[in-house]
Parts: sequence; C-alpha cells; structure tokens
Amino acid sequence: MDGRTVVADLPAGSGGGKQHVGAELTVRYEADDPRVAAREEDVDGGGAAVFTVLSALGAVFFLVLSGIAAGARRRKGRKGRVQPVT
Repeated sequence: MDGRTVVADLPAGSGGGKQHVGAELTVRYEADDPRVAAREEDVDGGGAAVFTVLSALGAVFFLVLSGIAAGARRRKGRKGRVQPVT
C-alpha cells in the first residue's frame, strides 16, 4: 500500500501486540481485498506455526503421561489381587 495506513485484525499467534502504537511494519495483503493482511514476520511459518507446534507437543506429552499413569494403575491392581491356593 506504499506507506498508507491499514487497519486490520492480525491472525491469532502473531506478534503484532509487541509493537508500539504507530510503529511501522511490513504487511502483505491480498491484491483483491487489502483488508486481508498479515505481518511479513508472520508469513511462511511465523508465530502461528510456532504456537501450533508447541500445542501439539503439549498434547503428545499429556497423552504419554496419561498412558504411563494408566499402565502404573493396572500393574498396581494386579499386584494387589490374591491368587487362589490350589
């Protein structure tokens, strides 16, 4: 837009909130609809991609811990059973 002011909602996970009011930044936008815009830093795997990867790693970690806890509970349950004497 060559120096013109653009008002747009930045995508979730972008670092736009870390800029001071009035700070200049490079923006990419759709030629057909300039209201569809993104910061240059957020294009091609910016902050949103990092957030997605960290969320996925957290979910995997939670699932692994849940599996370990379930296995420990099952082993503890087997040890507590009394075997019949024949």
